[in-house]
This record gives sequence, C-alpha cells and structure tokens, in this order.
Amino acid sequence: MKGFGFSLAANTFLREDPDGYFLLSRLPIKMLRLNESLYRLLEHIQDGGEIADFVSRNPGLDEANLLRVLLSLVAKGYLKLESIAEIDDFPLVSVIIPVKDQPEDLIECLQSLANLNYPGDRLEAIVVDDGSQKEISGLIDSPDVRIIRQAESQGQAACRNIGAENASGEILAFIDADCMAGEKWLKELIPFFKTASVGAVGGYVDGYYKESYLDRYEEVASSLNMGKRLLLEGRTESSFYVPTANMLVTREAFAAAGGFKAGMHVGEDVDFCWRLRNLDYTLLYAPFGSVAHKHRNKLGKMLQRRSDYGTSEAVLYRTHRDKRKTFLISVCSGLSFLAFTLAILLVNAWPIAPILILFGLDLWRRSATLLKFNMELPFPQVIYSTFRSYLSFFYFALFHLVRYYLILIFALGFLWHPLWVFGGLAIIYTSIVDCRVKKPKLSYPFFLFFYLLEHLAYQVGVFRGCLKQKYFGSYILSFRHA
Repeated sequence: MKGFGFSLAANTFLREDPDGYFLLSRLPIKMLRLNESLYRLLEHIQDGGEIADFVSRNPGLDEANLLRVLLSLVAKGYLKLESIAEIDDFPLVSVIIPVKDQPEDLIECLQSLANLNYPGDRLEAIVVDDGSQKEISGLIDSPDVRIIRQAESQGQAACRNIGAENASGEILAFIDADCMAGEKWLKELIPFFKTASVGAVGGYVDGYYKESYLDRYEEVASSLNMGKRLLLEGRTESSFYVPTANMLVTREAFAAAGGFKAGMHVGEDVDFCWRLRNLDYTLLYAPFGSVAHKHRNKLGKMLQRRSDYGTSEAVLYRTHRDKRKTFLISVCSGLSFLAFTLAILLVNAWPIAPILILFGLDLWRRSATLLKFNMELPFPQVIYSTFRSYLSFFYFALFHLVRYYLILIFALGFLWHPLWVFGGLAIIYTSIVDCRVKKPKLSYPFFLFFYLLEHLAYQVGVFRGCLKQKYFGSYILSFRHA
C-alpha cells in the first residue's frame, strides 16, 4: 500500500559538514540541527523514497515515530506533505451526530455519509436526538442509522458522550447535523492515526453556503475553519484545538480524557482537546477530509455566535491554568514595535529612528549566525527575510490588540486622538494580511466590514465572559524568545 509522501519545502535544503547535519531554510531563514538517522531519512525522501523502505533497511526504527517527526517538520514549514497514505486495514468507525430540531439538515448529513468512499460494513451512524420537539426517528427510514432519543435537552456535549457510550467503533467520528461530509472525509483523515501518540485528528471545515457576501466571508474566516496548514501539538501551553464539527478520536483516547464536559454549551471541544493533550496524546489537524458547514448566514446570528465563542475563554483559561496566549518575540522586533507605537501615539517621527538601528543590529546578528554555520545567502535575501520577520511580528501583535482591545482603544481615543490612528492602522494592516492569506471570493471593503464586526463581537463576548466568571485570565500573555 502507498504510504505518506513528503518532499522538502521550497527554499529548504539539507547540508552535511564537519559540524553536523542540518536542515536549512532560506526563506524564512531558519536552521534545524539533525541527528544522522533523520538526516539520512530526509535524504531518502528527497530521492523519492518512502518511510517504509527506509525502516526496512534500518531495523530498530519505528515507522510511527518517524511519521510523527516528519509531520512535525511539515507543521514547522521544512517539509511539504505530498500525499496521504492509503488505508490497508479499515477500522470500524462510529459517526456520532447530535441533533435538535434540524430534521432537514440531518437528512442531508446522513445522505452525505451514505455517499462516503468508505466500506459500509466498517461504518455505523449514531444520531442522538437532544429532545427535539418532533421525534427524528419518524423521518429516518434507514436501518443503518441508530437513533437515541433524549426526552429532555442536555446539550451537544452530553449527546456526544451518549453516542460514544453506545458506539462500537475503534474510531469515534464527530460531525454536526448541519455539516455535509465530503466523499473522502474518513479516507483522508484516518491514515493520520498511524502517527505515534496521535489521539485525535481534525479535518478541514469548508463553507456550505457560498452565495452572499457573508457566505463568502464565512467560507474562509469561520471559527471552524482551521486553515490550510497542517498542525500538531502534544503537551504544550499552546491553545491549539480542533472543532467537533470535524473531529476523529480513538476510543482509547476518548475514554482516557473522560469525554466531553457535559454542561458546557460553548468551548467544549476546546476543553476536550486541551485535556487530551495534557494526557500526552498528540492532537493533529490536517487540511484534508473536508466537511461543509451550514454556517449562520444572517449577520446578527453570526455575530451573536462569535460573541458566544468569546464568552467561553474565561471558563477555559480558569480551568486550564497551564494554557497561555504565547508570543514568540525577539528583542529587536519587540523594541521596534514599541518604537512604532510611540511614533504613532506621540505623532512624532523621532521614535522611528531606533527601528533602523534595531533592524541593523538584527541584520548583523543574522549575518553572523549564517557565517558561523557556513550558510551563504545573498545579502538582499537576508534583508528581505529579516524584514518579513518584522512584518510577521507586527501582524501578531496588532492582531492581538484588534482581537481583544479595539473597543477600548477607540473609546480612549476620545481622550487621546492618536489612539484612533493607531487602532485604524491596526485593523487595516491585520485585515489586509488576513485577506491576502485567506483569499476570500469577495472584495476587500466587504471583507474589512465583516472582519471588523467579527472582532468587535468576539471581544465583547470575552469581556462579558470574564465579568461573569470573575476571572480575567483571557488577558494574560506569555512571552518566549524567538
């Protein structure tokens, strides 16, 4: 059977010299020291070889561990995932769907499951009716669908737990009733469970509606859309999670984590993923295996949902004190951001001068590092890479301010008008970057309109949740040297 296929990312190369083995990237400029075994594996991959062949020639190596290392290099941008492994032994999968008063959506969701490119005898569908006004069972005539009805509504978290308790599958696949599974949903995600320590895998959540301006915004900017980059995290302080609209979990990992926290109506997927990772399971997001979600396509309902998501932060960060919003920061880029901020707020160009000095120091430091490791790059390319790193840090810093403090910035602007300029520049810069990255099928002014309203709604929800919980851990930041 065909295994996972990898290649070196663009501008990335291997180097062996007396100082050791290295994996280097020209853009952005970064370097990773390797052990000889991993270096030889990457050489093997560069020559078109597969992991299984390398393991067969090097007894004692574990293919699952090597796969995890390679996928982590994909997540860090050193490698590119070219192809997904084929399934040689189809595990029994239990698809669990909580539903309440969504009969038309459920029927369409079940039809999409019937069209899956996956053996029917290795699949079971479990619908948990969360106290719908009209019983769902009368609308479903398929003998392949099991329906469990709750007399009273207990929430989606409880329904997913009930579905898991009654499931027979080795893999529990969670999907929402208002989602339609793509034909390759399971076939593209299940192979990632071959990776060592992976307990859960999330897949891509696309937009179902694509007609209106809001539809096209939600298609790329929905909170359920985790983007086009592969991600994986184990037990770290990061806030990484995958949504239950498209989440696969091993039965073992689900039981170890104790399932979802019944009673949570927003953020239960985040809480579950964080508990899972704290048990040393790896959580992986792959931008494949897509489902199409029927997002809220009315502006008021969309903004209310974003605000509801914001309210969950206080509960999550109070429960999980080990999680932090972490910033990777270098001294020069951090000081440059402060200088830029002062220049705007003081309406004075002089603070810009230190940025040029700091940029020069950073160039000298990077050039010295490249020289130390005999990494020859044209000086213009070093300048470009350094400049990009500054733009990246400015984006993340400004995005955080837009996400959590934009209302406060504009309110204080009545007392200090330059804050309006600073807030305006922040929203324009971050929205332009996100528009270029997400590539929505709508013009920038419409993207900016929805982008601004979304951030305002979310930060209102965050503050409201913090007030209700009397805990403001959502605003605590953690800094690490880049």
